[in-house]
Amino acid sequence: MKIEYRKLGKRLKDKRKKQGLTQEKLAEYVNLSVSHLSHIENGNEKTSLQTIVNIANILNISLDELLDLDLGKRSMFITVREIDLLFKDCTIEERKILINNLNYLKKVELK
Repeated sequence: MKIEYRKLGKRLKDKRKKQGLTQEKLAEYVNLSVSHLSHIENGNEKTSLQTIVNIANILNISLDELLDLDLGKRSMFITVREIDLLFKDCTIEERKILINNLNYLKKVELK
């Protein structure tokens, strides 16, 4: 498997921005300089697997998602994480609606 560092960097940047993190904050969390993180995000610099793992942990995303790997089955952990991110900025009313819809879909799926 060849890592495409430009695509990896773009995914990192997109995920970081989507979660409202600045480069400075993410760099601080993973113990990198801001310039090094910027080079990673721009695909101008390769980085260690450990750094990729650290960033994935901070951004709360799986390595297969970050590296854009097709591993066939997606684990339940990823699904729960995605639902958690969806619910994160919802009001109580929006959460109730989403839960009702999920319950409905589960019933329809089982039939």
